[in-house]
Amino acid sequence: MENYKSNLKALQIFQPFIHHNMQANTKSFTSVPEDLIIRGADIVFMTDDGAKFHVHAYFFTRESVYWQQKLTGHNEPHHPLSKRYTPNDPYIIQDVDSRDLRKFLRVFYNTRYGDYSFFSKFDWIDILSIAHKWEFPQVKTLSKRYLGTMGYGVVERTCGVHCTRIVDDEMIDRSYPNQVYLISCGHEI
Repeated sequence: MENYKSNLKALQIFQPFIHHNMQANTKSFTSVPEDLIIRGADIVFMTDDGAKFHVHAYFFTRESVYWQQKLTGHNEPHHPLSKRYTPNDPYIIQDVDSRDLRKFLRVFYNTRYGDYSFFSKFDWIDILSIAHKWEFPQVKTLSKRYLGTMGYGVVERTCGVHCTRIVDDEMIDRSYPNQVYLISCGHEI
């Protein structure tokens, strides 16, 4: 019982850093398109629906060559941002909606380190799609691992071109049960 109270107290310490919409639902991760503000954030992203995300650019420039190039103009981490993105002048994200971006950010801003049990198979598919699109290899590996624990494998079918979407087995070939397919962007495979 003492250990439980200690863990609960530790979670409460981190609570102010996480906006209430990042809290997990036991059934599946769900959220509403409100602004997400993380204390100490140094970049503001905005999705097409107007939701703003005040987050740390560090995760983006450390983990993704795609974002290193976009935000710093370099292909390696630890360079300063080439521009300051603020609430009045945010970086506009057009290829991911706010709901999916919240899921993706929850990988980094998780109130329970290492516990992603609140994500459903479909949440992991959305996270995998973003990780693939934005070149986050560690998040991509994490997504595949969690899909694997849920009994799903990931089959990547690409022609060297970035994928535009990921679909689950119910939308593809029934002769391959429990597969998640990365589909290339319209090119012949």
